[in-house]
Amino acid sequence: MDRNERYASSLKVWAQLETFHDLTYFAKECRESYKTLGVADSWARYFGGRAAPMGQVEPGVVTAAFYSFSHHNVEAAIPSVWKIAAPEQFITARFAGILATWDRIMGSSTLAPSVEVLARATQIATKISRHGERDGHPLYAANLSVQPPDDPISQLFHAATLIREYRGDCHNSLLSVNQINGCEAHILMVAIGAEQRSTAQTSRGYTDAEWTHGIENLTHRGLIAKDETITPEGRSFRSDLERRTNLLMAPLFDVASDGELTELQALAAPIEMAIHDSGSLPTFQRVHELLASS
Repeated sequence: MDRNERYASSLKVWAQLETFHDLTYFAKECRESYKTLGVADSWARYFGGRAAPMGQVEPGVVTAAFYSFSHHNVEAAIPSVWKIAAPEQFITARFAGILATWDRIMGSSTLAPSVEVLARATQIATKISRHGERDGHPLYAANLSVQPPDDPISQLFHAATLIREYRGDCHNSLLSVNQINGCEAHILMVAIGAEQRSTAQTSRGYTDAEWTHGIENLTHRGLIAKDETITPEGRSFRSDLERRTNLLMAPLFDVASDGELTELQALAAPIEMAIHDSGSLPTFQRVHELLASS
């Protein structure tokens, strides 16, 4: 492969494994697994499940690492959720939910991988996922300390999680360097049509005042127009942000040979298709496709 082919192949593998990782947020079995811990609130389950690899952290740590949530939203769940269940319990529940989800999806799918295929995909994905730098990658570094169960499904999920959080850490670093805070990042997403304001603002917990202030900042910088639509400069900025994020993520895949990248892409394709066919993910989880073309 030439450099461009490797870059494209790496992005494809990331997108395939991202699909598997995303089940932890939306699959019914994953939600039920957290509920067995006694955590009733859906956002408390989200914050507890995703933050658990960092340990029993305070809300400021979660706000900083997650980047795209109002601190008020985080404080509503962290640290009170640790009084209900310890981080170790959340980690165990996360893997249990993924295993149950896999059994449902693959148990009825003609696309289910064989034991050999799953083992090989897990081997290559794990090799890639552990090749990143800890420096400046808080969620990736925290997940590196997690020891997944011995089964290949859990290990493939963990590899997908590491790759996903590595890219997310890269993206958040670029947002910070470019002086785009969490609220403004979502305003830009709304401006390009990837989100609805009502959903984004409510789910992330930003007040009307915070949202208005973000609009004013982005308008002053020429990234959005007065009607809150994206400007040509804003569209270019947003596309370049995604491109640079992908370039920062790309070295993670350097450890894999051309043949391994091609092989993993082929092995992961049926898994990705089976997950989509199951209807377990909402359509907006394909936002990265929109961003890549925006």
